[in-house]
Amino acid sequence: MNEISVFHIAKLKLPMEKNRLLLMLVGVNFLFTGLDVVLAHMVNDFRPVYEWIPVIYAPFGAATSFMLALKSKPGKVLSLTHIFIMILGVVVGVLGTAFHANEALNPLGQLTWIWLTFASPIMAPLAFAGIALVGLYAAVEEVEGQPGMLKVPGLGIFKAPISRDRHFLWLVGLGFAASALTSIIDHGQYGYSIYKLIPIVYGLFATGVVLTLAVAKEWTSGDELTYFWTMIAGIVVGVLGFGFHLSGDLGGTGQLSLERILVFAPILAPLLYADLGILGLIVVASEKKLTKVQDQELDKN
Repeated sequence: MNEISVFHIAKLKLPMEKNRLLLMLVGVNFLFTGLDVVLAHMVNDFRPVYEWIPVIYAPFGAATSFMLALKSKPGKVLSLTHIFIMILGVVVGVLGTAFHANEALNPLGQLTWIWLTFASPIMAPLAFAGIALVGLYAAVEEVEGQPGMLKVPGLGIFKAPISRDRHFLWLVGLGFAASALTSIIDHGQYGYSIYKLIPIVYGLFATGVVLTLAVAKEWTSGDELTYFWTMIAGIVVGVLGFGFHLSGDLGGTGQLSLERILVFAPILAPLLYADLGILGLIVVASEKKLTKVQDQELDKN
């Protein structure tokens, strides 16, 4: 058993190492993101044909992540395959963003607010790039006592300008930034109500909190406490948003309509905040291997 501790505020016992837990989270994210893309691209009947790319990619990203997570000592071939698939995921995300950005242009080739709000969500494909980067770093180990020295399975050791943990913080922070920007654009379709401002205000605040820690040389207890509760708030905001979107999709009828799910309130979108909150807690957690005696003592307590 392993024990992870988030700033000595919360502790949790896990049957696997932190890296493997991250890989499990990556696998789940690929599955749900793939499902979200299927629902979104059904509107166009998967036309143009390149709308199939993320749908086909997602199961491969999930498969290598789960396979790596379930092995305590993965082989070189599996590790290299996973790394290749994750790099491919970044490419898929960047290409998807380019395709969505092109679709957001009006017939004159101009980018206007009204076209942007009703076009394909321009930031959405970057979710693939973000998930893939988390999956990539989860498969990489940092040389003990040497921050920034990253050991890539099968390829050797590479020097990064910042530590592996700081990379994770930047990914979480930029994830919140992209989510906040997406909320601003998507909720601008029919005007901003009080509850529609919640994810916008929270997303901008969370971005500031996470990126502040990412660049700070040292963290105070106040920084850690603010970060911890901000991530908890992200989980709450995500679940509440899911409830609001579900209510909107029910449309007062008590029945789910696939058409409303596809074009009105994307039912899975708000859960991204909950996802980022969970990821944010995991990446800052310290890890300790428990002996059988320590495990038994914790169970008694």
